[in-house]
Amino acid sequence: MSGFALDWLRLREGADLAARSPALARRFASALKKRDGAPLRLVDLGAGSGANCRAVMPRIAGNQEWILVDQDRALIAAQGDEFSLWARRQGLPILAGGNRITITPPGQEWRIESLPFDLSSGLGHAAPNDVDGFTAAAFFDLVSTDWVEGFAAELGAMRVPLLAALNVDGRRLWEPLLDEDAIIAAAFAQHQTRDKGFGTSLGGDAPRAMEAAFTANGFTVEKIKSDWQLGSRDSALIDALIGGEANAAREASPAHHDVIARWESQRRAQLANGSLRLTIGHCDLLAIPT
Repeated sequence: MSGFALDWLRLREGADLAARSPALARRFASALKKRDGAPLRLVDLGAGSGANCRAVMPRIAGNQEWILVDQDRALIAAQGDEFSLWARRQGLPILAGGNRITITPPGQEWRIESLPFDLSSGLGHAAPNDVDGFTAAAFFDLVSTDWVEGFAAELGAMRVPLLAALNVDGRRLWEPLLDEDAIIAAAFAQHQTRDKGFGTSLGGDAPRAMEAAFTANGFTVEKIKSDWQLGSRDSALIDALIGGEANAAREASPAHHDVIARWESQRRAQLANGSLRLTIGHCDLLAIPT
């Protein structure tokens, strides 16, 4: 599975927070089945720097134990610093060392453990028997239809809920429009389906495939749009997206090199003069066993 740079994950965290659905997060928290006297145990897939855990954890009442699963050991090594910075900003006591973090809000205890693990063959030991729920963010576009179907079957056997945030759905609107947009969009969509270690990636088809797989395994599925709405305040993120989209389009469609270069130049000029806006379609998905 291809990894992501820490700088990119930091850059997108604010846009992710603004786009997430608080309503689905609350319903996920309500669906968790507490065991007598035991903290809730939650697994976050493709956890990266831990941003998804930081977004969801405060929305769940009571003591919690999180397992953050990622195969990128550099990102796992960065989690302690990322959580420490976040906790200090929130005014929360934190103890971080090794692969373990403890945060103690008033009347609660949140324990976080990092697990280096390659999910490409399934959950394996990343799913303890007493897990109460799963989360993920910006993860399922990287996996294949077969992987999603296998994962849904595993959760169906466990009868636990899933909150999957920020799943790209293929919508991407650059404003103002350019003649080159259609060529860039087609090449970028093609690039999104490349194998990231799980087979042919779902890309923008992830929400549809997830809904079908979880419904077939006895879950009630709810989806809410969680689009990025980016403008002049998000110039650093948009700049990274322009470069990323252009590079992906070049890889997927080298014959359009000149068209892509022209598009990239025009978009950077629009970004510089403050006229560029970008909407990237995402949806949050909640699957609850019935």
